[in-house]
Order: sequence, then structure tokens, then C-alpha cells
Amino acid sequence: MADYYTPTIVQQVIPLADITSLECLLLGEIFQSGLVAGGLYFTSEDGPTDMIWVESEKLRTCLNDPAAKGSTAFNEIINQRGDAILQGDEVEIDASMEWWTVLFQDIVRRSSTLDHISVIMSYTCSKLRADGLGGMAMLITAETVRSKSTEDILAEFMAEAEASGEMKPLA
Repeated sequence: MADYYTPTIVQQVIPLADITSLECLLLGEIFQSGLVAGGLYFTSEDGPTDMIWVESEKLRTCLNDPAAKGSTAFNEIINQRGDAILQGDEVEIDASMEWWTVLFQDIVRRSSTLDHISVIMSYTCSKLRADGLGGMAMLITAETVRSKSTEDILAEFMAEAEASGEMKPLA
């Protein structure tokens, strides 16, 4: 059986002034983070975490921060977990489907220094397979999240080559 990995790096350091305590808590669970030059650096060796567990007390403290009110993170946690925030020691949060991209998008919207955040992801596999190697680039702006995989890029190259007569249309 092959193991699949998605090493990921957020290229920009996120200034501490631009991130709420709630976003910091959540993104710190989804990625590994480090403090550098007045900001946070986010990476992941295996890929962003899809399911996170956050201490209820920490989550409640962050949700009570006025800076978090109205943010995507705040609304998503309240909608997703509701009363669970008030019960137990930990709250399970579904962070799948690249949910973290909207958290970064909120950061860009508020930032006076960042007009985008770029993310590079590599697809690797413990056994070399055609479906286990590749990557993705992502550009997150205040308005849009754009991404292309290496497969998308190859499809564009093939369409260009077909259009110019360099190769036959694929069946």
C-alpha cells in the first residue's frame, strides 16, 4: 500500500497584526507554524490537517476576542459546532476541503501589507506512481482563490499542442 503526502508551504510570513487569535489557533492546528520576524510562517510536511481537535477553553477565549467576530473562522465554528463549544474538553472541527484558504483570504482582506498569499503544494507518494507525483500552486487574494495543479498545466499544454497541430487530439 502506498502512502500519499502533500508537503505544503505558505510563502508569505503572516504579520501578527493581521491575524486574529482565532485564526492563529485554527491555522496552527491545520499547519505547523513558527514565529519569524514579527509574523507566523505556516508549513506542513504531510499536508494540511483535515480534522482538528481544539481545547474548548482556548476556543472559547478566541471566540470572545472582538477581532474574531464576523470572520469566516468565527462563523464557521459557530455554524459547525454550535453548542459543542460549551461542552467537553475538546472540540472537533472539520477543516477539510481546503477550508483554510478562506481563513487566509480573510487575513488578506484585513491586511494593510498583504495583497495576496501564495501556497505551494507538492504531491508525493511512498511508492512512485503516476497518480502520486505532482503539485499545485495557489494564489489567494481578497476576491478569489486561484489554483492549478500540474495536471491542469499539462492539459493546457496538450490543448495548445493540439491547436497548433503538434499532436493529434486525444481520444
